[in-house]
Amino acid sequence: MRRRNGIGSQQLQDVTEKFRRGEQKLLRILEEEGLLTEKERTGLAERVDRSVAQKRSSEVLSTAHNIHNRLIRALQADKDAGERRQPVELDVLSELSRLIQAPADRERVLAQILDLIAQGIPYENGTLFVANRATGQLTPSVVRGGHVDLIGAVHFDHGFGFSSWVAKQKKPILLTDLHASRRDGRPDIGSFLSVPMVVQGELIGVLNLSHTANGAFTEDHLRLLTLIAAQAAAILQRVLMYEELARLAITDELTGLYNRRHFQERLADEIRRAQRYGLVFSLLYLDLDHFKAVNDTYGHALGDRILADLARVLRKWGRSSDLIARHGGEEFAVLLPMTDAAAAVLAAERLRTMVADHSFPRRKRLTVSLGIASFPADGQTPEDLLKRADAALYTAKKLGRNRTVASESLAV
Repeated sequence: MRRRNGIGSQQLQDVTEKFRRGEQKLLRILEEEGLLTEKERTGLAERVDRSVAQKRSSEVLSTAHNIHNRLIRALQADKDAGERRQPVELDVLSELSRLIQAPADRERVLAQILDLIAQGIPYENGTLFVANRATGQLTPSVVRGGHVDLIGAVHFDHGFGFSSWVAKQKKPILLTDLHASRRDGRPDIGSFLSVPMVVQGELIGVLNLSHTANGAFTEDHLRLLTLIAAQAAAILQRVLMYEELARLAITDELTGLYNRRHFQERLADEIRRAQRYGLVFSLLYLDLDHFKAVNDTYGHALGDRILADLARVLRKWGRSSDLIARHGGEEFAVLLPMTDAAAAVLAAERLRTMVADHSFPRRKRLTVSLGIASFPADGQTPEDLLKRADAALYTAKKLGRNRTVASESLAV
């Protein structure tokens, strides 16, 4: 059986494998700390392996919740056993562990982390930076008080500022005797704390805290923030994993465009919105002409490169409000909100010309055929609109390819 272009999800496999390694390490640490028995650790480890082997994101997330609930119970039991820590520290760490249960909303979770830190460390300004997993660059994601960093104009590997230096060194910094002077409207800083957030050697982010007074932070505060940063890094890693799983669920791996399922869900939403407010929109359906011959002659590797290149052309052509998806094989679909049939034809013709003028990999010159259906004239359901757009595309192919046909032009 011949492989179809872009089938498979290596990205999803990579994400779930990273999840598996992280959970296995967490379970080993819990066993070493006496928070799990060997039997409990083995049972949970086997469940992790099974969930990953099933390749179902719902099972992976269910397993994560089970392990994290077990972690919360273990921490609570440890707290009740009277471990020698200050009550405030235990409360903060216990509350942090609860955030692992539902880390779906990144901004909400990160804001809660900064709020919990304030219960144990008297800071005035706090910034939580998140590292971009592709570039490693730090971005301030949540701020309490004013955005705080030092030497902001200095660039290191992970971006500008002292936080980037801490990220590179992966070591915490405590400064307690700074000269607190007003700097371009930014907060005065007498004391400064910066701690990297790291999981399994991977930089996740950086926590910066400041206070106007000298000596506001102590070594105990540094120790507590280091403990918090370790838990916060695990929480944030799971937030990022959830986001990645959610993105992969609606994204075509090869092209980076939306996939068929997501497009059809959004099409149904757009119909409901248009019906409610009396709006029009158009659906554009297209595919590459003679693409099968490219696959048969040059192989699927070149075919994949061409499809990915066409996706880049589509993104360059489309408006920010347009929804562009790979609908299957060499077929693509575009939702054009607030666009009637006449405007859709103009947009389609502009796209057709862009593709014809584009030099694809191996300097291939290719064309596309396009079919258009418009709401409400051509249908009131997703099925009807897709059927009419597909019929218009078929007509464009019959008429010689490299052309645009609107469904209403088919009407007798």
